[in-house]
Amino acid sequence: MIISPPFVRPRNAGESDPSWVNRMMPVDINRDFPLNRHASWHGGVHVLHTDRREEGYDRIEFVRAIADGEVVSFRSPSSTDKRDAFPLNYDGRTNDGYVLLKHQTDIGENCSVVYYSLYMHLMDRLDPSIRAGARVWRKDRIGQSGTVDNVNAFHFEVFCDNENMLKLTGRTTPELDITRDGRTDTVYGDIHFYLPSGTQFYDHVPDASSPVTDHLNFVHTSTEPLYVSMTFEKGDCTMVTRRQSATAAALFDSVGEPLVNTDAVADDEIPYEYSLYRTARRLYPQNPSAGFELLRFGRVISTGHETLTPADATLWRTVSFPGGTGMVNLASPDIKKFSDADFPHWTGWGIVDDDTDNNSQCNSPLIAALQESGRLSDPSSRLVCHFPVEWNAATFDPRYAWLRTGSDDVPAMSDEDYARLKSHASALCFDTGELGTGRMWHFHPTAFIAHFRKCCWLSKSELKQLVPRNLLRMAGRNDYRWEAITYRDGAGSVADNIRTHINRAMQKYLITTPLRIACFLGNGIQETGWLGSMEEGYRYTETDPRTRQVIRRYNIWYYPWYGRGLLQLTNPENYFNYFSFRGRTCPENIRNALINEYRRLYAHRPLRYTDNHLSDTENHVPENIIRWRNNVSSDLYEAASSAGFYWVSMSMAPYADAEHVLERCSVTPRRSGIKIYYRSQAFWQASAAVNLPGQIDNEHYQGLNGFDTRCCVYGSAIAVLTEQKFPDSHNNPVNEKPESDQLRKG
Repeated sequence: MIISPPFVRPRNAGESDPSWVNRMMPVDINRDFPLNRHASWHGGVHVLHTDRREEGYDRIEFVRAIADGEVVSFRSPSSTDKRDAFPLNYDGRTNDGYVLLKHQTDIGENCSVVYYSLYMHLMDRLDPSIRAGARVWRKDRIGQSGTVDNVNAFHFEVFCDNENMLKLTGRTTPELDITRDGRTDTVYGDIHFYLPSGTQFYDHVPDASSPVTDHLNFVHTSTEPLYVSMTFEKGDCTMVTRRQSATAAALFDSVGEPLVNTDAVADDEIPYEYSLYRTARRLYPQNPSAGFELLRFGRVISTGHETLTPADATLWRTVSFPGGTGMVNLASPDIKKFSDADFPHWTGWGIVDDDTDNNSQCNSPLIAALQESGRLSDPSSRLVCHFPVEWNAATFDPRYAWLRTGSDDVPAMSDEDYARLKSHASALCFDTGELGTGRMWHFHPTAFIAHFRKCCWLSKSELKQLVPRNLLRMAGRNDYRWEAITYRDGAGSVADNIRTHINRAMQKYLITTPLRIACFLGNGIQETGWLGSMEEGYRYTETDPRTRQVIRRYNIWYYPWYGRGLLQLTNPENYFNYFSFRGRTCPENIRNALINEYRRLYAHRPLRYTDNHLSDTENHVPENIIRWRNNVSSDLYEAASSAGFYWVSMSMAPYADAEHVLERCSVTPRRSGIKIYYRSQAFWQASAAVNLPGQIDNEHYQGLNGFDTRCCVYGSAIAVLTEQKFPDSHNNPVNEKPESDQLRKG
């Protein structure tokens, strides 16, 4: 799922993603979620807006689609005369334009979801692309924010049906089931641990790989359940502990201060996350790959491919408790593991389905308890509430008849006033069609968007959009060709079959931000010929340039250790390092002989074809090693897993996490006119890290194979995955998409 706010403005320096999302959506406190000022259900929020005339803002700012979707229905805004007159002008001038979008995407393996976004009170005119059944794309213009009761704002809501609620959150119960581990079909965002009462905290653990606690000094035994959250971000790892609040059962309070990189190796000077690969090799030498999952998720997720060795391997982490800190083995089976995909209730997520009537009053005991505690505002943005959609005219009377008798908070309404209100509401309602007349699950839009921006699981359509329409190929020095790309992702294709494995690998190896994904797939998509083959072309035919007769056919000099996989492992050393990471044992004499021979040939170019001793036969390479090597291309799990290994082993993440300052590059390919592509120092360094580590700081080195082509993928990825704008010919970041018509849609 790729998602963004309905307004897209530049970030401030150092601004976090959740803070940016919140700044894009300032909410009218009188029209908040889930209750309005009359304490009735309110399915969304009113997003305040004023057109601004300053740098970074469009003169007229447009409301934009939050994700790829389809137009279910819409209404063009009425004229200003109608806006200013009753029934639209009931409590002030109100615009009636709206767009309802249906979004279908993926959040995990075999986890396709459908949800809706509604943009109400739009003014002036809708974008010409808005028509029934039309496809829209994330960040596309929809219309302009209008007025509600004389306030510059538009109503915005996100909702889904019961079936998709179960897929999106994993439950419809108020709290998460803490008797078992969380979901594995979708795992993303922060990792969470439930520590039952009686959990032991220890002072010091001299052997971080041992589960034995007989000789350890314990400093605390918990007397209440504790909830620990582990956040990875730009190299850092932050541990936060919570416990249930004494003021309200639905609230949880922090325990101690957040612990940042507390368990990083003291003399390493590398943040905890950036050193996970080395930590996995150090603590779990029998299978570092499974150990990496333990460090990343608190458990092994890929149980069909990875086996933790030993089975009781530990995850000792420093955790806060009331009054201090201590070390806990989070891998213990008594401690249950979850992720943000489980919507943990201790992080504020609450499922509200205890209002049994179908009127617009909020009669939820859970919300009433929060109101009585005076802390409803604490978790309100993370409540997911089940009540009817307010835009169906046919259900107006069942939902609002209570206004005639009033309530403790609202005085009884006269028949005349009720009729006026009904006329106003009916003027704003629309045919809800397939949504019917029943109840829907409503999310706070800001919380929904901020939450699912951490998912980054690419659907088939989203992955396809990363592949540009054309490639830029360098045929010779200053000789460029502009060539169309054929992308095949039909059923049974490599691209279709590997997508789940790519997503799984990106979640495992923390390639979970738009910029990291752009760097990872900017290389992988190009190296595999647009996800067409997981093997490098290793057979070559030399022909006479004049007669075109074949002179000889030959394999590349490092055959059979040529490139395989999504980030094409090449040369014996990389292969053997990968085998070791996967917990596979290889004879040292064979390993050393092949690595030394490759190094000798790499250093002496004239010997590569005349004195080459890399063959399997000559080195007595066992059948199992040959099979492992071949599987890196033939087994798509291995193809993606090896790329993730390469990402962490070559430390690509720190380069991808740097600021991406886009550089507009102009070239004139033969018979194609001027073409534009984009590069950045961050992308260059991430690319060089896995291709030419010795050239990382040489940004203008020309020897990285196909870097210009990789940049074509990178530009599409920046456009599809991020909100970053592209520089124009004057180097001003004002363009919303790459030039040269590179984006692939459909």
